[in-house]
Amino acid sequence: MPSINATFSYFLLAEDRFNEVAEDDRHLAVVAARVEQLHRVAAQQLFLAGQQPAGVLQQSLDRNVRMQTLARRLRQLDQLGPKACLGFMLTTAGERFYVGRAGLSDEYGNQLMIDWRAPAARPFFSATHAQPEGLALRRRYRWRAEKIVHFWDEVFDVEQLGHSSSLDEHSAFIASLGAERNGRMSDVLSTIQADQDAIIRSSSRGALVVDGGPGTGKTVVGLHRAAFMLYSDARLQSQRGRLLVVSPHTSYSSYVADVLPNLGEDDVLVATLAQMVPFTADQTDEDELLSSIKGSVAMVEAVRKAVGVFEQPPSASLSINTGWGHVDLTPGDWSAAQSMIDQHTPHNENRAPLKDALIELLIPRVTHNQQELTHVRRALEVNLELSAWLDEHWPIIEAQNLLRALYQTPQLLAYCARDLEVAQRDALLNASAGAGWTPADLPLLDAAQHVLGDPNSQWRHQRERAEHDRAAANVRDVVEDLISSADDLEDLSSQLRNPDLQDYLVSQLATSETTPDLLTGVFSHVIIDEAQDLSDAQWAMVLRRCPSVSLTIVGDRAQSVSGFLDSWPERLARAGISQVRVSSLNINYRTTSQVMESAATVIRTALPDANIPTSLRTDGQPVRRARPEQLEQILDQWLAENPLGVAALIGYPHKLSKPRLSVLSPEEAKGLEFDLVVVYRPENFGHGLPAAVRKYVAMTRATAELVILTDLGDQEI
Repeated sequence: MPSINATFSYFLLAEDRFNEVAEDDRHLAVVAARVEQLHRVAAQQLFLAGQQPAGVLQQSLDRNVRMQTLARRLRQLDQLGPKACLGFMLTTAGERFYVGRAGLSDEYGNQLMIDWRAPAARPFFSATHAQPEGLALRRRYRWRAEKIVHFWDEVFDVEQLGHSSSLDEHSAFIASLGAERNGRMSDVLSTIQADQDAIIRSSSRGALVVDGGPGTGKTVVGLHRAAFMLYSDARLQSQRGRLLVVSPHTSYSSYVADVLPNLGEDDVLVATLAQMVPFTADQTDEDELLSSIKGSVAMVEAVRKAVGVFEQPPSASLSINTGWGHVDLTPGDWSAAQSMIDQHTPHNENRAPLKDALIELLIPRVTHNQQELTHVRRALEVNLELSAWLDEHWPIIEAQNLLRALYQTPQLLAYCARDLEVAQRDALLNASAGAGWTPADLPLLDAAQHVLGDPNSQWRHQRERAEHDRAAANVRDVVEDLISSADDLEDLSSQLRNPDLQDYLVSQLATSETTPDLLTGVFSHVIIDEAQDLSDAQWAMVLRRCPSVSLTIVGDRAQSVSGFLDSWPERLARAGISQVRVSSLNINYRTTSQVMESAATVIRTALPDANIPTSLRTDGQPVRRARPEQLEQILDQWLAENPLGVAALIGYPHKLSKPRLSVLSPEEAKGLEFDLVVVYRPENFGHGLPAAVRKYVAMTRATAELVILTDLGDQEI
């Protein structure tokens, strides 16, 4: 039996409950000791590896890999310890299995914690009273500041009932969501419910829609699904497998920043669509109709077609002075050279191969002397007439210039965007004169960048080829020096003949002046949150980065400001996504019934078939209405009475600085949650469906208290 002090090291519970947690306390003490031991060993191994000389050849490779592996192991161990334990499940056979954020065994191979993603841990999340899956009891811990402050027992076998046990399978979740927020989302592993777990563990093949109203945990499900797939999906475990989470806005990215690292995954990219484009929107406001035009499939196709306009073959021959005499390049030569290049390579990046193909056609017409071939090739590579011909018929184009030309040239727009109505083309032409880029332009700039490629690719290609040749020559010199000074020539020769090693040495010696853009893809899986708001042009951005169409699509039709009257399969089909599976979440664990009933009235007036989830929490306060002049008083009083928790002021048109308060627009508030939400003059949110959606989004951010400031009194807002 542990001492009282040992028990209090993990449990801050009433004295009469010590006996209930004694076995847990012993087990968590073993977990802590084992993690400390592993951490000490890994740190020592990393120190010793760092003390070793770098060595050469394979020794250097092995040392670098080992140090990287040990550093990653230390980061993983930092996430472990007792706080990583979620609870345990007791089977009907009397076996007790502890479940944690990661797997852990003792030095003899005995399991101390099962990784929550492992198949053996599934009953901890999926067991219900209707389907207990062999469990008699499930205990879930609630941690705070590395202490267990509460636990809940969910009983599936009535013989296990005790005075602290509960037959309510939602009790842990409700209790945890009733606590104050801190401005950051945390993982909810200890309270994942069966319907959520089924979605988290479902196949990554194809497109899965997680459809759910406010408070159903769809965002948390999407993030936990990311961690699960990184653990279980072979495509993501491979060296090239990558996962992207598309965030609706930067506030959301900050809000969820801790979730995946807390789940032991720190290699997932989280970014907004705007962050994926190397351009900046100069103006944020734009007419909704104009944004809708720019977001259409017709405009994405217009961008692609516009590139083809600048790839028109010449109609006349070109006579080139080579230094060995004149030689003609004909339109037929151009067509032949164009057929020799990869048609899927972007326009700018195909210019160098096209030029090389033209030169290869010219060389036999200039000389057959083998000693002159190199000189002829170099002369043609710098020939100004040939370069000017390419500039005319295959120019280097920057994405911004292409889109600007499309917006400002009536004939070009009419030819490339034939699916647009005349009035729509006129709207684009009239709005673009002298205007800066807007958020709706960014997906089209991304489309242009994708089709055009790097405008500096030819220059980079030449520099990288020269750098590679220099590095290869250095490697040859190094090899000769090693052979001349080696004691064991046979062993050294076997290493030097290894082509992988030679390539590695060249790659280490060759320097690159460019850093690859990690957000251009390709990704093995993409998770898109608040996906109901994406335009067709934005969906095209996603699909360019995930050609396998392995997607998790998280959203709520009722929260789409632009209107979402189709079903998910119908909407996604227009974006080019087929074979869609839809999983619905219908239980609201976050928003109290008082708030949800008021918000439901607002949205159903505009969208009668909205997926309104059922709230389990009934512990909230009634929705309050007040005058806008009472804003400061309401905020100051709440902040004074609630030393913990966070508040949001939504729709306020001015700056207001107060501790633990965020001032947001309805669009900026999507995906976030706050203890107190004050909605400022919702009557100014617009008209029709967009206004109803903005009000619905704003109201459902509240987890405890909602105040509506309006001049309308008791009238409908």
